[in-house]
Amino acid sequence: MLRFCFLFFVTLFLSGCSTTGFNVLDINTLESDRNDSGSFRGLERIAERAPDDASKIRVNIIYLHGIGYVENPDDAPLANAFISGVADAYNKQVEEKAVASQCGRDDDNENVKLSNSIMITDTKTRDYRTTLPGSNLQLTDLACMDRQVLQVGGNIEYVIYRVFWDDIFWESLQAPHVGQDALGATKGGKLALQRRKYNGQLKDKLVNYGFSDAVLYLGPAGEQIRDAVRGAMCSAALDASGYGFEDQGVRVNHIDICQIAALEDIETDPFAFVTESLGSKIAFDIMRDAMTDGRGNIYDTMIKGTQFFMLANQIPLLSLSDITETERVVPEPYSDDERPTIIAMSEINDFLTYELVPFYRNLLSRSQRSLDGQIDMSQDSERAKLIDLLGFNVIDMRVEFAGPVFPFIGGFVDPLFAHNGHVRQPELIAYILCGAQNGQLNVEGCRGLSSPNLVGKNLKRTLAADPPLPSPKGEAAARSGS
Repeated sequence: MLRFCFLFFVTLFLSGCSTTGFNVLDINTLESDRNDSGSFRGLERIAERAPDDASKIRVNIIYLHGIGYVENPDDAPLANAFISGVADAYNKQVEEKAVASQCGRDDDNENVKLSNSIMITDTKTRDYRTTLPGSNLQLTDLACMDRQVLQVGGNIEYVIYRVFWDDIFWESLQAPHVGQDALGATKGGKLALQRRKYNGQLKDKLVNYGFSDAVLYLGPAGEQIRDAVRGAMCSAALDASGYGFEDQGVRVNHIDICQIAALEDIETDPFAFVTESLGSKIAFDIMRDAMTDGRGNIYDTMIKGTQFFMLANQIPLLSLSDITETERVVPEPYSDDERPTIIAMSEINDFLTYELVPFYRNLLSRSQRSLDGQIDMSQDSERAKLIDLLGFNVIDMRVEFAGPVFPFIGGFVDPLFAHNGHVRQPELIAYILCGAQNGQLNVEGCRGLSSPNLVGKNLKRTLAADPPLPSPKGEAAARSGS
């Protein structure tokens, strides 16, 4: 049986990207006891927060990658499918390779460096002790960020800030641990070369360049990855306000650039976040830290009222590393307009995706709380209390688009495409741009619906009636007046 399952998995690896059509299964919100009632603004609606005197509305997007060999020249470049998908939504065309695989390089010739990037560094060279006494690993650079501008016509433009930390941390910390067992970009270690071709490729893709990223992030170096993204956020905010990368310098450390951002009177067009896989947990942690550190800074400004579009997140799984005996800090209350929103977009067949609404409901039901801290999810006021405790709105968008690995065998679909195929779906891009209203695509006034791939498709969903949860009991009933 195990051999048969492995054969399935290898065939999956060889199958490439197949699709079976796109379906939205549910759009749920933590603040409601009914399914398919979720609402969120899309990127076009976020653009409404631009300064009143702006002649062109600019939507700034921080794009964070997940696990894997991100700057692999043989794979699709980071955010390439997203940029192509957004352009297609406005019936615009970009080249098949719209951006470079490497940070700050020309997409036609990746040996050519451009001036659209900046290097985020640490304040010092860090020495990490390894399990071999006397052997240290050093880290100074943290991330490279570049700026990609997408003109879609009219008065809207999308500016995508791609943040790359993967190559830097691989060369500094991961390769000394697992590089000897990897095929690598040019030459492989002796062990890897003895492995069967597809076994070696699978180990590289899933473990050496994949799971090792998550293991690294959950360890001490995770703070440096967060510092990398914080520095990138500050640099992007300055760039968006007119203090560009050329003014900031080729290399900046994350503390200095954030201090400059704190001292500047920054007024920018709004920021949003698009995150893949592990990048969702990184963004989540930075958001939570900003909410609870008791300090007002540029991060707070950037996350107020914004939206995090999290593709294939693993927050419930990776939050196992966050359990602690220390009391959690509750964020300061946000107004409805300023509270950020997480939109978790999850393909139901993705092995590495966990939805957030079921996670928080399950965690609440299976954890111990004090008597006055009880929350009854059947009551509107009680659910609002939970949202205040978290500090952010939670939306789950459950979708299905991955096709079968084998023709005529519908019980097993391609989980790799389920994990990384989100932005290749024109319908999903439409939701990211236009948002949703009570479980339906919010088409009202949205311009990002001009994709030729949407012609003839009925985007209106049939929503099933969903009964509310049972009436509150005990202390919760007394508090609600039931």
